[in-house]
Amino acid sequence: MGLSEVSEMVGMSKQNVRTYLERGQFPQPVKVLASGPLWLRVQIQMWLDTPRPRGRRRKEN
Repeated sequence: MGLSEVSEMVGMSKQNVRTYLERGQFPQPVKVLASGPLWLRVQIQMWLDTPRPRGRRRKEN
């Protein structure tokens, strides 16, 4: 699946998917082509099925 299909499947913009990917909060693509990254559908489904904390992390003083 390409970036457009992944963004549609997860319900967020392509830019948000890229941001999550850059932050290490999204599955790494199996291949990166000149046209963009590629994922397996099962990778994205597993990511969707995994519970994640919501909201921003708080900095401890």
